[in-house]
Amino acid sequence: MAQRGQQGQMASGDSNLNFRMVTDIQNAEDQNLQEQVCPEPIFRFFREHKVEIASAITRPFPFLMGLRDRSFISEQMYEHFQEAFRNLVPVTRVMYCVLSELEKTFGWSHLEALFSRINLMAYPDLNEIYRSFQNENLSFSAVLCQLVSPNEDWRSHEESPVHTDTLRRSCI
Repeated sequence: MAQRGQQGQMASGDSNLNFRMVTDIQNAEDQNLQEQVCPEPIFRFFREHKVEIASAITRPFPFLMGLRDRSFISEQMYEHFQEAFRNLVPVTRVMYCVLSELEKTFGWSHLEALFSRINLMAYPDLNEIYRSFQNENLSFSAVLCQLVSPNEDWRSHEESPVHTDTLRRSCI
């Protein structure tokens, strides 16, 4: 009987351990989802500027390869886009299709990849779009910070340019 009681305790202990593990995994997934989801005004800016962004990306490297390396697009999708280039589809049109694919799962990490230092150096016209993004979202950043951290002085965010990583970490 004592053995049975110990087994019951072990099973109960295992059950608690399993519950804690599942809860920890769910919490990590929820945090990851929260990090990935962009606020509507930021997503809207991306969606409304896809043509300009696509026009700024004048060649596949490094943008397309970076998306594949980060698993934002599958190897099959990457090959599909490469085939389009071989068939002489204009780069801007292919890039628009790439951006449309990104839009389906759009999140902070996509934005960070788009405006990465390497992409900003490789595609100079992307810098203007990035500056426009910063300017348009500065006031949104202040509002978001006030909603999330009402005791924080949001004007301090006005003094420095908003970078997606800074916005995400300081406000959310």
